Amino acid sequence: MNSASTRTASPPYAKGASLPDLPLLRSYLYAPGSSERILAKVLDAGADAVILDLEDSVAPANKDTARAAVADFLCENADRPGRPELHVRVNGGHHGFDIDDVRAVVGSGLSAIRLPKCHDPRSVRLLHEVLSNLEAERKLPRNSIRVYALIESAAGLYAAGHLAAAPRMARLCFGSADFLADIGARGSAHGPATLYARSRLVMVSRVASIGAPVDSVHTNLDDPAGLREGAILARDMGFSGKSVIHPNQLADVHDVFTPTEDEIAWAKKVVAAFDAAQERGEAALALEGEFIDPAVVGRARGLLAIAEENDRGGR
Repeated sequence: MNSASTRTASPPYAKGASLPDLPLLRSYLYAPGSSERILAKVLDAGADAVILDLEDSVAPANKDTARAAVADFLCENADRPGRPELHVRVNGGHHGFDIDDVRAVVGSGLSAIRLPKCHDPRSVRLLHEVLSNLEAERKLPRNSIRVYALIESAAGLYAAGHLAAAPRMARLCFGSADFLADIGARGSAHGPATLYARSRLVMVSRVASIGAPVDSVHTNLDDPAGLREGAILARDMGFSGKSVIHPNQLADVHDVFTPTEDEIAWAKKVVAAFDAAQERGEAALALEGEFIDPAVVGRARGLLAIAEENDRGGR
């Protein structure tokens, strides 16, 4: 047997350009860039982040008008106290993104660009170069604008590991409706046909040391039970939040992705007991019948970090 074949392979993905600390966001609310009515009230809806959309929710004839409206909106609200993060979903293009969309919206109010139907790491690397030039030109902090890649196809899922490692990548986002259509599968947006895709996004995100992925929207506004079921599935699989298309969906999403009082109490108890054991020189312990080791403590500290972030944001 070739000795090389017996070696343990190292993870193939290495993270690109460093990013500022990534906030813990539970909800990402889409807002059509062409709708003055929705833009006027979207910042008060209660979402952790707002996605100003230039793609699917904007008719082709309104693209230019929407681009200008979103650029103005970002400028006008850049310094608004307590506002949610502002992201923009740009249109696709020859290089994977519409460069005119990007040039129009880059400014102090923008936190992230969402790339639709992302499947080629070269498009993310090119976007990184464009953003770097614009940041320098407009005197913005280096790498201040992050990238969220929408995985909506088999090709995107296949390349997910390399996308996760691309420069500026903050999180991968699942687009279940387009993904199901692409692979020719039936069933619901959180049915069995999507389980492998969701698991893969969680795994490659962890290997690349980026934020946990964001789940797909639930398109049926009259199905709160389905929304909640899908959110619980995503949370339990390792997702950090969910995109939504209406403010009425926010309460359920926040409830699912916010640690409960019992979870927080458990986490505090675990961390306190483990820290005390460490001071005594013990590596692990049993707490109320549960074996506590560093892996369990890591999960507890993660829950507390989410709770503390939510408290700081007043959410």
